[in-house]
Amino acid sequence: MRATVEMEYITFFGIGNNSSARLMSRFNIHPTCRVGELANKQVLDLTAVLSEMKIENDLRREVLNDIKRMKETGTYRGRRHALGLPVRGQRTRTQVGFPFPLCDISACAVSQRH
Repeated sequence: MRATVEMEYITFFGIGNNSSARLMSRFNIHPTCRVGELANKQVLDLTAVLSEMKIENDLRREVLNDIKRMKETGTYRGRRHALGLPVRGQRTRTQVGFPFPLCDISACAVSQRH
């Protein structure tokens, strides 16, 4: 038994619930429609739209390049990424534990600002 079209969209990296629902409404696809029930024209239209979107490896590459750029420029977020610590303001006093090995601290090429 095949999954619904909406659930198949979500398996792509970069497409979540909202993007999936937007695509479904754009092409008038019922939420309970299965992948095998789509017409050939719908499949071709969906393929064309998905090929224009930045998903999967293109998006992964962009995210990794952004993180690499932050590390190289020495921003606060870049240093947190390099040390393996939470980046978005989560507490670290009790809940992070010890997420990085000691040898990685000396290996990260982040300059210390005083």
